[in-house]
Amino acid sequence: MCDHYQLIQQCIDRAVAAEQSRGRFRRALHDTLPNLHRSIHLPQRDAPLHITCFVIRYIQAIPSWMQRLDEMCNAGGLDFHPLRELILHSFSQVPERQPYEHGLGSILDEAYLAHRAMEEINDMLHPLCGTPLLPMDPMVANLVVRELLGEKLACQLDDLANILLQRFEPAELDPERLVSMILYKQRYDDAPGEWPDFASQLQIELRTPSLSRQIDLSH
Repeated sequence: MCDHYQLIQQCIDRAVAAEQSRGRFRRALHDTLPNLHRSIHLPQRDAPLHITCFVIRYIQAIPSWMQRLDEMCNAGGLDFHPLRELILHSFSQVPERQPYEHGLGSILDEAYLAHRAMEEINDMLHPLCGTPLLPMDPMVANLVVRELLGEKLACQLDDLANILLQRFEPAELDPERLVSMILYKQRYDDAPGEWPDFASQLQIELRTPSLSRQIDLSH
């Protein structure tokens, strides 16, 4: 792992260690979970523990996933540098901002920004490549984290991700670069278990009304 992502990994490791030592994030969830959107279905037994484990996995995936996307974009001649530097800067500022409160809650907004940016880049390049660069489906996970952060902060982070994405120019991919990116992607195709659905693995689901139910309620 290159130095940039090692620094992010170190920040994440400190946050996880702080949670394992003090459990502040898990305790705080007892007040947060009753306010989650009713469509988010959690296990009835020890929901705070399930959410805490989910958040840890969600955050821990960032360095390796971002580095792979970085390498593939570089193979395609796309400039990943602005996004990488912003994410690195946001993670590295956490200990200075909250030296005694450093934990999962203090880096959850940075984690959401990283995942949302990766999701959008993946969606942007999918039509050009004919396949997602990263074989992930983070929609449910991002929606759950959005609820934990609150709508106002999540919208601000979404806006920031969109500003970063404006620097991407996938239309400028020439055929040779596109082939290089797809070939680079194939190095990661045989990696089972590295792209988990964090939410479903921990029995966290989105449950929406059925179409028939929606029709009934419309009368």
